[in-house]
Amino acid sequence: MANQIRRYIGQILLDGGFLSNNDLDRAFEEQKHTRELLGQALVRMGVLKAHDINAPLLVQEHLTCVGDALKIAAGERQLLGALLVQSGHITGEQLDYALDEQKKSGEKIGEVFTRLGMLTERQLAALLEFQHHQKNNTSSPLRLGELLVASGHISRGQLDDALCKQHLSNKKIGEVLVEEGYVDQSRIESGFRLQKMLVKSVLAAILSLSMSAPVFASSVTLQWDPNSESDLAGYKVYYSPESLPLEGMTPLDVSNQTITSIDGLDPNVSYKFAVTAYNDAGIESHFSNIVTLTEQVPPTVDITFPSDSAKVSGAVTISVNADDNVGITKVEFYVNGILVATETGKPYVYSWNTLSTAAGAYTLTAKAYDTAGNVSQSSKSVTVVNDNTPPTVALTSPANYVLLKGTVTICASASDNVGVTNVEFYCNGMLLYASNVSPFSFKWDTTNVGNGVYTIIAKAYDNAGNSKESSSATVLVSNPVPDLTAPTVRSFTMPVTYTSLSVPVSRFTAADNVEVTGYLITLSATAPAAGAAGWSATAPVKFTFPAAGKKTAYAWVKDAAGNVSASSSASVTITLPDLTAPVLTAFTMPKSVNSTIVPVSRFTATDNNVVTGYMITESATPPSSKSPLWLAKAPSSFIFTSSGVKTAYAWVKDANGNVSASLSASVKIKTR
Repeated sequence: MANQIRRYIGQILLDGGFLSNNDLDRAFEEQKHTRELLGQALVRMGVLKAHDINAPLLVQEHLTCVGDALKIAAGERQLLGALLVQSGHITGEQLDYALDEQKKSGEKIGEVFTRLGMLTERQLAALLEFQHHQKNNTSSPLRLGELLVASGHISRGQLDDALCKQHLSNKKIGEVLVEEGYVDQSRIESGFRLQKMLVKSVLAAILSLSMSAPVFASSVTLQWDPNSESDLAGYKVYYSPESLPLEGMTPLDVSNQTITSIDGLDPNVSYKFAVTAYNDAGIESHFSNIVTLTEQVPPTVDITFPSDSAKVSGAVTISVNADDNVGITKVEFYVNGILVATETGKPYVYSWNTLSTAAGAYTLTAKAYDTAGNVSQSSKSVTVVNDNTPPTVALTSPANYVLLKGTVTICASASDNVGVTNVEFYCNGMLLYASNVSPFSFKWDTTNVGNGVYTIIAKAYDNAGNSKESSSATVLVSNPVPDLTAPTVRSFTMPVTYTSLSVPVSRFTAADNVEVTGYLITLSATAPAAGAAGWSATAPVKFTFPAAGKKTAYAWVKDAAGNVSASSSASVTITLPDLTAPVLTAFTMPKSVNSTIVPVSRFTATDNNVVTGYMITESATPPSSKSPLWLAKAPSSFIFTSSGVKTAYAWVKDANGNVSASLSASVKIKTR
């Protein structure tokens, strides 16, 4: 590889994502007026901080050629595809496409990248070498500790101390630096981000520097008209790569010569040239007209498929790898010198249909053009062999007239005099599946189709487009049909009125397309789940309500498939019998009187419904509820049968004949 390919700091900053193209262009404009270094301009403009430029400058000296670039790496070894995505050379979608291609072809991933034109052989070799150094390099300027020193976050002495302690503890250097108090965790995370950006820049440099052929010395001769000033002292020649401004470049002082040659130019790079004149006082003129010398390295181009002297037929994909140190503008495809296609972007492929081409020898040529107009070409000789023989194909499974259910395997065998490209499977004329990999088979889920008779065939194709159908197999698909029909409640009745909370079910009948397996009565009109508690295998003969009053019950049935019917309802008014006796709350008489007619001082009672009868007796035995002595209201007096010390007993009853317990009152009766 080249030994002296300057990797400019601006390009390193762009590749690593430190700044944008707009920021770099602004910095170049500033340089025209200040003659500062690029890094100084970026810091003064506030685009970068002073310590931000130190780390990129640290690795710049290692990016003068690919050989040096390969020797710096950081971190554990990464997969080849991950390196390409990290460098921005390919997208994640392109990597996924390459991985799919690898699964189909069985190639190494690097071979796939080169076949698809994503990498040149030179780039692949460089990336593999970089992978090797990622794991083994222990002295890289991209190591976390070196970057923290370069960016001014720790000193060299602190790093050396941490490295010694890391050796003893086997911890990561970042952990040691934090534990020792040299940096906080946020600085470590910043270091990792800086490391990632610089690794990306190194990868971009490797891929860029690996694109060209070995650099060789190149020279250019410049000549200009002499100046006529009397104090003319000499001329200075300025030159720079086209991507960089002439301002700030160190000129070549050619004294009073008006012709000079510049050697050691890189043919991979386009250059700009200008001349200034200066007088005895050292005052320098403006630039002359600027002359541009475009890069002189032609693209690399290679027809990767088909191979030289190959025999081809049918549709042939012509694949081309083309690369350039600056950029490919187009690739042209020729057959026997006749232009047949032009591609302006990767992948460079052309599908050549040989079916209408006479058999014989043909020359395939690919021409690649770069942005400077340089052109290269590659040619391969092939022989067209027209294939008119269709493949043979046989359906090996299932057999004819078999019963299928669930998921079954459909298989076919196929062969061809050149090669089978793919096999398709059809059911009743509809494409089920296609495969280009032997053995040709797939899993058919018959539950996705209705039960019935189906015809299955296989159809094979070869590279020439010839096809052949197999003999058909007639099969019967018979999968269990799910029961989706809910049962129905035919009748559900209860008495209109009842005197108990447990109400008998007069009638509860139901029907189903298969079988009724569960019965349930609820107070809610919301349908119960098939797995809810309370279902019975037979129709219930009674249902217990939680309280009296006007109530509605809902009847439901279910089947074995878990289908629940709509409800049928019945209403009942429940009136419970009154079994609660009334209660006497007060009964008093005077302590002594002079007559057997004794007034009642107080006689009160309560009942859960209403007190309907009052009675006072001289007996402690409860009176019958049907006695004719009951009064509709509390009496105001009671007539004893004789004088003396007497006891009266008060009683009350309700409308249902419940008689209360008694309250008693004693009185002393004196008569003359």
